[in-house]
Amino acid sequence: MVKKKEIEKAEKEVEVKDLRVKNFKEDIDKYIKEKLETESKKTINIKDYKAEIDKYVKERVEIESASQSVKLLKKQLHSKKVASAVKSFIILCLLACIGYGVYYLYDDGYFDENKNNKCQVTTTKTDKTVTDDNKTDTPKKVEVSLDELKVKYAYLLDTVIFDANSNYTRDYYSGNLTNEIKLYLSYKLLNEDDIISSDDSSYFDAAILESSYKKIFGDNIDLTSFKFNNASYVYLPGKEIYITNNKANEVKNVSREITDITLDEDDNVIITCIEGYVSQQNKLYNILNNKEVKGYKQGDSLVKYKDKLNTIKYVFNDNYLVSLYK
Repeated sequence: MVKKKEIEKAEKEVEVKDLRVKNFKEDIDKYIKEKLETESKKTINIKDYKAEIDKYVKERVEIESASQSVKLLKKQLHSKKVASAVKSFIILCLLACIGYGVYYLYDDGYFDENKNNKCQVTTTKTDKTVTDDNKTDTPKKVEVSLDELKVKYAYLLDTVIFDANSNYTRDYYSGNLTNEIKLYLSYKLLNEDDIISSDDSSYFDAAILESSYKKIFGDNIDLTSFKFNNASYVYLPGKEIYITNNKANEVKNVSREITDITLDEDDNVIITCIEGYVSQQNKLYNILNNKEVKGYKQGDSLVKYKDKLNTIKYVFNDNYLVSLYK
């Protein structure tokens, strides 16, 4: 009986709860619908921003287009400047050529009224131009530098080798080109293999000396005895050899520096040199008095000490040494 009452009571409570849920269902549905509508209104609609987007895109396109136009314009201006500079340079070159041509024609007398009435004759030696109006015009001298003359003529000294220990230094630097000095200079061109030595004696064929002589001098050799650094070479005509029983002194080849080169009317080449002896200890000496030149440093120009050294002039004609003088 009791259980039955409890069951009935429970069923009534359930019915009451169902009733309450049903009573609020419509309200709940309405609330949910309103929330959904509110949230859907918050969603971004791209159509609302279309005008702004179009405006932004248009502005960017215009900016980029303007930038490209400016770059293209700058490039075109640069090309025009380069082309203009090239044209200006070409015009200047043409003007210079025209100016030079006009000057050349003027200098040549092209515009002279009496040009066709002149007859020019050039002499061989005097190098003067004579016209029919008895006037003599001397052409301008072409100046040639010492360096250019050295390139052309310095080789002439290659066969002239002198020794500070020579027995002929006094005659040599006085300009006295004796026959003995000629033989001495010819001997300086011999190779070691040309000279046969044994103990203190040495000898060589006269024909070898004659061959060396022809390299330096243009005249005929006169075979006589001579000295080489205190060694006396005696000529034996019967055997056509030179022989010595003495040992020569140490070889001390002189150093020289060209200070001047001139050409005279006889086609002689005159080479002026400052000469001295530089020892293995890099000391500079005067050849005639054997005095040391103080202050000399390795690599110094001999011209710097010309007042304390020896000066000599070599005269060449047709590549041969013809004379010496102070």
